[in-house]
Amino acid sequence: MDCFIGVDIGTTGTKSMLISQSGKILGHAYQGYPITNPTPNRSEQRAEDWWDALVNTVRQLIAGKDKLDRVRALSLSLQGGTLIPVDRDLRPLRSAIVWSDVRCFEQSRAFAKAYGESYLYEKTGWPTCDGLCAMQIAWLGQNEPVTFAATDRFLSVPDYIAARLTGEAALDPSNAGINQLADIRKGAYDSNILEFTGIDASKLGRIQPSATPIGYLTESAKRELGLAENVLVVTGAHDQYALALGAGLTGTGDTMIGSGTAWAITSLADEPHFETGFDQSVSAVSGKWGSMVSLTCGGASLDWLRNNIALTLPNAEPIPFSTIDQEAARRSPGANGLMFFPYFYGAAYPLKQEQCKAAFIGLDRMHDRFDMARAVMEGVSFQIDWALEQFYASFGHGKLCFAGGAAKSTFWTQTLADITGECLHIPTVADLSCVGAAMMAAIGCGAFADATEAFREMGVGERIVEPNPVSAKQYRERAGIFRIRAKAL
Repeated sequence: MDCFIGVDIGTTGTKSMLISQSGKILGHAYQGYPITNPTPNRSEQRAEDWWDALVNTVRQLIAGKDKLDRVRALSLSLQGGTLIPVDRDLRPLRSAIVWSDVRCFEQSRAFAKAYGESYLYEKTGWPTCDGLCAMQIAWLGQNEPVTFAATDRFLSVPDYIAARLTGEAALDPSNAGINQLADIRKGAYDSNILEFTGIDASKLGRIQPSATPIGYLTESAKRELGLAENVLVVTGAHDQYALALGAGLTGTGDTMIGSGTAWAITSLADEPHFETGFDQSVSAVSGKWGSMVSLTCGGASLDWLRNNIALTLPNAEPIPFSTIDQEAARRSPGANGLMFFPYFYGAAYPLKQEQCKAAFIGLDRMHDRFDMARAVMEGVSFQIDWALEQFYASFGHGKLCFAGGAAKSTFWTQTLADITGECLHIPTVADLSCVGAAMMAAIGCGAFADATEAFREMGVGERIVEPNPVSAKQYRERAGIFRIRAKAL
């Protein structure tokens, strides 16, 4: 049987997965790499680390498989907005500037002054910020002119890896948008943005739809990866949209809650909805658009509590998540009157108050660390519930999926279902971004006609968590109180 490789090149590591056409997972591998912070507000990586991790994880997938089914195609799930200038031989000329780097304050202010605060959002789907590729290129031109002049192409993760694999630098529209260089409605680079950066489109990768062929592996790439077959490389998608595809989001109104250090809500639509203020992208599903909003302190809120308050004695090791889960579940809904607001980095949508700070309200001497843990999990869930209202109003009400680290918590998953009053579809396999990438590989080589067919044949299993009617009723009143108090912070 034919099989496909899905690779997720993330910010802290690369995961690769080998999946058969029938959806059987044949192999899985991971390799991490560091981010360096040379000065405050700066984040960088070695582009060679991405390539080395890709090569090593793919080799691990096929190691010892003497009768390996035919690998037909490979595709990618990718971090977006990370810049790497290269020479004619694809050699990096400096460390990559990571998407989380915010050194470009002067450039973003200058762009906003010249073109208006909303220009980047209206063209690229992502608001003006102090990072991402467009402003990074402008920063290089002004601060590292020798590197800027020597650069043959200014690439990001998808087009750099595609070029290393096939010789062709190509990227998908979702990544072209977050790079803030392209007009996503036209699917082409924007002339005003390019003029500001000081380059032309010949310096950038080719934009083409997700799940379409880029080219076959070069002979050198085949040797490095250890693949004997002439494997087709297919355009992938930004990691959130690969994740959504892997979870089976293919229809209008289908929505994903992705949980990690940050939590993100992603929903599919038939057209872009710039009026919402959400991040807009062309999705990995042909004909569908995506809207996304992030809660920056989702999982980070519980990590903070666990690492600073919920410690064991005498060695001050963090309490296991399983223990926090069990003990928080013993508290009643509402955490004995305690409420938490997850605003360490400012209030997320819909408040959009950057100066807000996280807070516990109602803290009493009767409360212990597990009351606080329950309040944290409820507070994050209340915030997600608040944002979901706008998603439903704008995009309709389809399948609601929950994935990521918090989805492994039985208690947090049930709490989210109770607070939202929704049935949650929980995928039973982790690393859905790899699954989504493998699906794009299968579509791109013609194994399936579209995303719906690919998910039907290759999709992983899922379980459904239904809301508890009694708890859901109790939480409805608490949700109203949460919003009133949040607005007063």
